[in-house]
Order: sequence, then C-alpha cells, then structure tokens
Amino acid sequence: MNVNTLIGILFARRWAIIVTTSVAVLAAIVFSLLTPKSYTATTDLLVDSRGLDPISGQSQPARLTGAYLATQADIIRSRTVAARLIEQMDLHKSPAVAKAAKLKGEHASDQLRILGFLARGLSVIPKRDSSVLSIAFRAQDPNLAAQIADGFAQAYMYTNLELRIEPAKQTTLWYNQQLTGLRTELIDKQNALSNYQEKHNIIASSDRLDLESAKLAELSSMLISAQNERLNSQSRSDQIANTKRGQMEARALDNPQVQRLATELAQAKARLGELANQVGENHPQYRQARSDVDTLQQQMNRMLELISGSLQSNVELTQAREEQLKVELAAQKELVLQLSRNRNELTLLRQEADNAQTAYDAALARTAQTRLESQIAATDVAVLNSAVVPGAPTSPKPLMAIVLACIAGLLAGVAAALCWEWLDQRVRSVLDLEQGLGLTVLAYIPAEVSGTKAKWKLMKGATT
Repeated sequence: MNVNTLIGILFARRWAIIVTTSVAVLAAIVFSLLTPKSYTATTDLLVDSRGLDPISGQSQPARLTGAYLATQADIIRSRTVAARLIEQMDLHKSPAVAKAAKLKGEHASDQLRILGFLARGLSVIPKRDSSVLSIAFRAQDPNLAAQIADGFAQAYMYTNLELRIEPAKQTTLWYNQQLTGLRTELIDKQNALSNYQEKHNIIASSDRLDLESAKLAELSSMLISAQNERLNSQSRSDQIANTKRGQMEARALDNPQVQRLATELAQAKARLGELANQVGENHPQYRQARSDVDTLQQQMNRMLELISGSLQSNVELTQAREEQLKVELAAQKELVLQLSRNRNELTLLRQEADNAQTAYDAALARTAQTRLESQIAATDVAVLNSAVVPGAPTSPKPLMAIVLACIAGLLAGVAAALCWEWLDQRVRSVLDLEQGLGLTVLAYIPAEVSGTKAKWKLMKGATT
C-alpha cells in the first residue's frame, strides 16, 4: 500500500472518520459540562538545605538538594502530616470537607475518608534546580483548596520541626541516663585516688621522690668517700707497717714529723758512721752519736706507733661508717623504689580519674547541647508564597478536552476506516487493478465526483 492508495481509502471512508471525530468531540463537550469544576491552590515553601547551626553558630554541611527535596516531598505526603492537618484544622467539623469527602458521622471511617480525600487532592512539586517546594491542593471549593494548601504547609513545618527535635530528645534522655553512671564512676575514681594518697601519705604537690632520689645520690657519694677514706687509711697503715719492718723508708710517708725525724735519724746515722771510722766505737763522741741515733730511733718508733694506732682507729671507724652507709643506702634504694612504684600507681589512678572527668565533662556538655536542640523552635523551612484563593477552575478544561477529542477521534476514525477497508476491499485505481490481476490497463474512463465538479485523479487512473 502506497500513499496514494492510503489517501484514496481515507477519502472513500471519510464519513466514518467524520462521524467518529464528531462523536469524540461531542463526548468531550458533554464530559466538560457534566464534570464538576475543581480549583487548585498552591503554597510555595523555601527549604534551606544549607544554613547555620542555631546552637553552635557554625555552618552546616550542604545537603544534596535534589535528594533532600524529594525526602521533604515524601514527608509532606505522609500520613503523619495529613493527620496533623486534620487535627489542626478540625476537618471533621468542616461542612465543605464533609461534603467533599462524603463523611458519615463515624470517627474512624470519617478519618480514613478525609485521609483519602487529602491524598487525592494533594500534589507536591519540587522546583527543578531550586530549593522551593510547591504544595498544590485541588478541591471543588476554592476557599477550601487554599485553606488546605496553607494547612499542609503549616502541618509540614511542625512535623519537620518534630522530626528534628525528637532525636535530640531521645539523645538527651540517653545522655541523662549515662550521666548517672559516669558521675558514679568519676566519684569512685576520685575516692580511690584520695584513699591511695592518704594511705601512702602522698601530698598532691609533693616532690618527695625527687628529694629521696637526691638523698640516695648523696648517700652513694658519702659511701664512696668513706670507702676512699678507708682505703687511704689502710694504705698509710700498711706503709707504716712496712716502714717498721724496714721495707720502706720513713721519708716515703706523707707525715711531716715522720719525715723530719727520718731526716734527723739519717743524718745521725751518717755522723755515727763517720765517727766510727774516725775515732772508734769506744770514743765518747761515738757513744754520744750512738745515743742520739737510739733516741731518734725511739722517737721515730713512738711516732710510727702513734700514727699507726691513729690510722688503725680511723680504718675501723671508716669501715664502720661504710657498713652503716651501705645499710642506709640499701634502705634508701628500697624507699626510692617503693616511692617510684607509688608514683606510677598514683599516676595511673590520676589518669583514670582524669579520663573519667573528661568523659563526664564531654557527656555533660553534649547533654546541654542536645537539651537546647530538643527545645529549639526553629526549622529550615519557610513559607515563600501563601496560597491564594483561585479565581478560575483548573479542571475541566473544555478547549483542551475538545482538542484532545479531535485528535483521538481522527485517530480512531482512521483506524476504523482501515479496518473497514480490510473487511471490504475494493479496486479504487488502475494501480490496484494491475497489481491485483497482473495485467496492464490500456485505457480507462475518468469519472467526475458528484456535487464537487472536480476530478479526483490517482496516479494513473481515477476512482471508480
């Protein structure tokens, strides 16, 4: 089938198309006349998806506008917002609502009917690339449509506020419960710290460990000094003993008197030796020199005995002092170690108390913040444009209905014409005859279309 054939079929079945289109237009006119008029009122809301935290004053992170507005639109359509609207406007007692929703006077069934009426008339339209939400409500009463549109906006704003503060209320309740346990734990930690300080006689600002460590170092120095002194005395005592045995000269000693006597004794012995060579042993001078040597030797021996006794006594005293210092040093070491252990345990207890204090302070601050958040009456939604009572109905639209009916009637008429042609096929042109019989048409007689004085020609022939 080519275009000319299709045009011929449609022209031949034109009355079917005309009748179908006329019926569709007539039906649209009747529908427009019989359908009750409805009015749509719109309230515009500005939803701030980014703002300041009312508690801290800091900027809040930006939300995804599309997803956030879609979520807010779902909240507006929710049963919770509709129920709040019914309660706020007391729609059970509204005559207009009773007529529109066909209430029967039973609270439970009337509630469901009103909810259905609100759901049918409500439409929420998020504006593209914008933070504006439009709440539209359609009703047969224009005043009711405007009132309910504004009522939906107010109910949504209250619901939005509740959805924001309800988690804060739950968080505040939870923190209040936790504060009791944290307070008890803090008191226990502080009491444990105080008891430990009292038990071990530790003052909060005490530096006793440092003092005792300094004392330990001092005792250690004193012990080293005592050991050095004892070794020195012992060494001098050994020198004196060696001097008595003739293994060391007296001049080697560091005592000035001993050195003086040793010098005089050496000089006396030298003079004695000279006299022995000069005058002999029986000479009075030799005897006098011999007597001087003996006297000096006796003085030397007495001096060495005196020094030896003093040194021996000093060795014994320093040895006793050394033993005493060792005992004191061991006790001081144990005391310092015990103080160090006490300080470590005290530090641990103080850290536990500080951690408990930090946790309690953080919980207390968070409790105060959530308490403020649960009491704040601020929302990020504001009414941009209140609903205006519509002056013209939004439905039905007769002109649009007629246009749509014309289009639908034409399509239905064309479909009916094609179906009719398929059931009752005819030869309408030379081309149809040639294609149907497979023969070539040599001539044809053109026919005039009655009533039009015009000729309808198709490709290589006319209609028959």
